[in-house]
Amino acid sequence: MHEWSIAEGIVTTLLESFKDQKVLEVEIKIGELRDLNIEVLREALSILSKGTNLEDSRFSLVVSKAVFKCLSCGEKWMMDKALEILGEMLDASRYIIEEGELEPPIHFIPSLVAGLQKCPRCGRIDIEIESGKELEISKVYLSQ
Repeated sequence: MHEWSIAEGIVTTLLESFKDQKVLEVEIKIGELRDLNIEVLREALSILSKGTNLEDSRFSLVVSKAVFKCLSCGEKWMMDKALEILGEMLDASRYIIEEGELEPPIHFIPSLVAGLQKCPRCGRIDIEIESGKELEISKVYLSQ
């Protein structure tokens, strides 16, 4: 579970940056394309903060929606359309069976969502991701 290693990095960074200060709240921005389990990340942050100056801190996890943009025609679309485009491209026979369920490759490699995108309007593959890849500590509120 990469949520735990991410939580460990966040806690370590906060403890090193705010050594002798009481942290009241931390806002963490997480892009939809990161494919993180928010509840597992929240639990990991809580457990890893015990016994530190972060123990009673509030962790606010904000998910930013993925937005794709075609650099050729300017069309913008969101994750639902991106998944629809991938569904048309990916052959169901290439799905992977995990615990009795068929899983598409993007379940294991979320970056495929962006890597296999094409514009729904013009069909070009020259796209950029405007948002949805973030993983950052965006705000920290300290005790006065």
